[in-house]
Amino acid sequence: MTTPNGRISNSGRPWYLVLAAFAVALLLAACGSTGDTSSSAAPDFLSGGATPAPATIKLWLSGQFGAATPGSPYRQWIDAQISRFQQQNPGSKVEVSLLGFDNDQIAARLTAAFTSKQVPDVALIFSGGYTTPYAASLTQLNQGVDNTPGMYDSIGGWDLSCAALDCQNGKGQIFGVPLEGVTYGLFYNKALFAQAGIAEPPRTWQTLLDACTRLKSIGVVPIAYGDRDGYSTDNWVTLMYSSLMESGDIGRVNDGSLAYNDKKLVEPLQTLTQLKTNGCVNPDASTRENSDANTYFTSGKAAMVLMYPQVTSQFQQALGNKLGVMGMPVSGSGPLAQNVAANSNDNFVIPKDAVNKALAFNFIKLATDETAGKSLLTILGSPTLNKAAAASNNNPIAAFFLDGLKDPALPLLDSVIPVKDALFYYKQIQQAFSGAITPQAAMDAVDQFAKTNR
Repeated sequence: MTTPNGRISNSGRPWYLVLAAFAVALLLAACGSTGDTSSSAAPDFLSGGATPAPATIKLWLSGQFGAATPGSPYRQWIDAQISRFQQQNPGSKVEVSLLGFDNDQIAARLTAAFTSKQVPDVALIFSGGYTTPYAASLTQLNQGVDNTPGMYDSIGGWDLSCAALDCQNGKGQIFGVPLEGVTYGLFYNKALFAQAGIAEPPRTWQTLLDACTRLKSIGVVPIAYGDRDGYSTDNWVTLMYSSLMESGDIGRVNDGSLAYNDKKLVEPLQTLTQLKTNGCVNPDASTRENSDANTYFTSGKAAMVLMYPQVTSQFQQALGNKLGVMGMPVSGSGPLAQNVAANSNDNFVIPKDAVNKALAFNFIKLATDETAGKSLLTILGSPTLNKAAAASNNNPIAAFFLDGLKDPALPLLDSVIPVKDALFYYKQIQQAFSGAITPQAAMDAVDQFAKTNR
């Protein structure tokens, strides 16, 4: 069902099930045959019972956690969960492999692994359109979730981990267990704002451009931007869609009933390019990696950066009480202009050909419990989807993101659409922001690509 305002309901059917054709395609891909994927036919290893024999499980990490190098906050969190797992499963160990942050490379690595059946025991991958296309190669987890008392109800944001993006309150086909949520916040340096005479965070697009002028006058880069792969432009524009869209529009883009080159998608991109033409971003924005923007910001060279919440602890360590966060300045006047786009970010999955499935599921249960969720908040400032852990939060910046995840107006576009469409979309919008092509041409190309591959 939907809530009265048409937003996502954590306890029922999400509004974007209007994409019926997409749902059917995913369901068929996940099933193969009806008997193989029903809950009653789920593997016996998920039913509980005897403790699995000790073994070394292979854990693959991608996305933000693909940068979990030794000593990083991401690795600190992973290592803490591995330590807990090894204590609870004596004799077992965890072997970690990092797939990196680049979505193109991650997709290629996963596709090759599933094709060759050289898979890990458990993997942390992006949810939604980055999980459901692999459903035929993943283990259905319903029985394990059902046989773990309170597990489903203790976690939010499930829908993007299920077939057809609909968990049906736990009755749909579950292929992943969500770990954390994602939206974006515009982090800013309070000291640089004060130095530039900016009394309060910009609330509209025009006041954001005015703030850029003030910040440039004191020799500061107004907005740090790393768009070599199109990620910064995607982060900005996916939030800006709320200014023109209505509830359900992201689903309509996905099923083809709302074209990618509709004004609801073109106009936000046209507006966004003003940041480049007005000199609001670093001159090398289009050749820098997304993470380079963080370095500009934490070093004090830039006053603002739009970024995901997992960098909160890093930013707080660098800037202390100078750090602030605000929502996207409004760029349009649609019915959702004041609302947030958000959804689950990562989920744990078990490949169908994994060797140590029982131990893998034990690791997933532990890594998504209340203790792990509290650790996400303290180590990363990341908005855990474990409800009890989220309720215990006392970090004001983490609270900003947790509030956005409570009742999002729209999901993030690239979290829902198929991987191949997202990868092409990133490249086109990157070209538009750099000035190589017009926003209209970029979205025309995306629309044609999606139609050809739908």
